[in-house]
Amino acid sequence: MKQLLKLAQHAALEAGKAIMEVYAQPFEVYTKDDNSPVTQADLRASNIIKEILKPTGIPFISEEDLPPDRSQYNRYWLVDPLDGTVEFVNRNGEFTVNIALIDDKQPVMGVIYAPVMDKMWDSVHIGLSHRGSHTECPFTVLVSRSHRTPEVDAYINKVLRPAHPDLVIDTQGSSLKFARLAEGSADVYVCYSKTKEWDTAAADAILRVAGGKVLRISDGQPLEYSKEDYPNPPFVAWAAGY
Repeated sequence: MKQLLKLAQHAALEAGKAIMEVYAQPFEVYTKDDNSPVTQADLRASNIIKEILKPTGIPFISEEDLPPDRSQYNRYWLVDPLDGTVEFVNRNGEFTVNIALIDDKQPVMGVIYAPVMDKMWDSVHIGLSHRGSHTECPFTVLVSRSHRTPEVDAYINKVLRPAHPDLVIDTQGSSLKFARLAEGSADVYVCYSKTKEWDTAAADAILRVAGGKVLRISDGQPLEYSKEDYPNPPFVAWAAGY
């Protein structure tokens, strides 16, 4: 597993370099069939990661490179080569490279790399939060910078605010929200927007190691991977201690 992690880290760094090359110049934005944006950076990063991970012999699934059927895969790479394309297009720096290893329907390893910050998180070295008691800091709720929905605000007001009347709401792009939970600089992330498994897998693996969890809002159970299709249901991600 250590060698796989090193390879994934290397792939994330190389993908990040390619993304920053595109980021530094004018670029075209295209629209996919699901109306989500895609750029040359997404495609270049996906191809770079695929080539670097190819020697592992482990099947590769990327947002930009989907197989006709993954039901026969028990173990595979699940990659979002550019998480936060909207943030990339808006040039606010809040985008990441996400690489996860799925084994028996669980995210067992994850790497997140933020190219603009040149910062990496992984599911081995993140460790438990050193934030201390959660009562020492304001209870911080994270919401998506670009995909906040009325359902999110309703959940915050109905479920979270009664227990934490002085809560603070902060916005963040991409899987950086999960990284903040893993580090302990925020408490919870509420998501009702449309996400796919590759948006959450790497972050889910990292957050689990940090003592946190990602739960479906419908029944409080962990997010599922290797489903028949890729969309996630609405979920809440918690930092350690909740």
